[in-house]
Amino acid sequence: MDKFDRFQLLHRQFRQHRKPVPLSRLAVLLECSEKTVKRAIDNMRDYLDAPIAYFPDAKGWAYTTEDQGRYELPGLWLTSTELQSLALLLQLLDSFGNGLLNRELVVIEEYIGKLLASRGIERSAFDQHIKVLPLSNRYIANHMFANVCEAVLKKQKLAISYRNYQRHISKRTISPQTLVYYRENWYLDAWCHLRNGLRTFSLARVEKLTILDERASALPCEQLNAHFTEGYGIFSGEAKYTAVLRFSSEIAHEIAMQQWHPNQQGSWDNGHFLLTLPYSDERELIQDILRYSPYVRVEQPSALQLSVRDRLQRAIQLYK
Repeated sequence: MDKFDRFQLLHRQFRQHRKPVPLSRLAVLLECSEKTVKRAIDNMRDYLDAPIAYFPDAKGWAYTTEDQGRYELPGLWLTSTELQSLALLLQLLDSFGNGLLNRELVVIEEYIGKLLASRGIERSAFDQHIKVLPLSNRYIANHMFANVCEAVLKKQKLAISYRNYQRHISKRTISPQTLVYYRENWYLDAWCHLRNGLRTFSLARVEKLTILDERASALPCEQLNAHFTEGYGIFSGEAKYTAVLRFSSEIAHEIAMQQWHPNQQGSWDNGHFLLTLPYSDERELIQDILRYSPYVRVEQPSALQLSVRDRLQRAIQLYK
């Protein structure tokens, strides 16, 4: 731990505790000797004008009563570990977010880079030694994403032109509820005033967008959770069906460690793993089943079994 980290941790201790803290306890918290703590306190008082005083009656150190709760360290103070975590978060946001917030965060990223350099850590090391490989993420214009975020946080209605999977464009007025990042793409859960119901919109399919000067309709969290978490994957709605999947021994242990649905159930049967889960729409579930073929078989329901078999047969026809 360097001196900057000790300054920050001491400052936090003095802000959190109204009573003086003994030197022995500070040494334990900072994982160093009492002599090192005393030297850090002296440095804070000499160079940072920290109002730290020793209270003989309590045999401990604290900020003076009149300054407690008001004194702040100059600038942005974070420990080395916190700085590294923040730099990693910025890198992940850049990779998974498809560069959406580069312009907005560039000032913060530059400042974090300077703070890391002062601790002997190069910002470029994150790019060189930590790799994030997004797959199948679709482009979203920066201004489009920023406007959606603004509408969600300020609870304003949106007017959008939306292109569905059949490439038909419809004009909608929606009340945004939740912005969702799922499988490396952004989605918006919203109340659609055209369909008079909850819908999920892929941001990549929004052709045009305008923030309206109208308050968005707010739905209870219970209603949102019931609608968007019962189904399988991104497809929402009441879970009307239950799938039972049998995974063979080759991948059974791997599947047993995975979560496919919050309400799934698993059991073992002669080395095979049986996964039971609810779903409302079979499309995404079929895709995940095909990923593990030929090591998975649909046991129930028969409709899902037939859909998977039909998809496999059509795929085989392409190779004949």
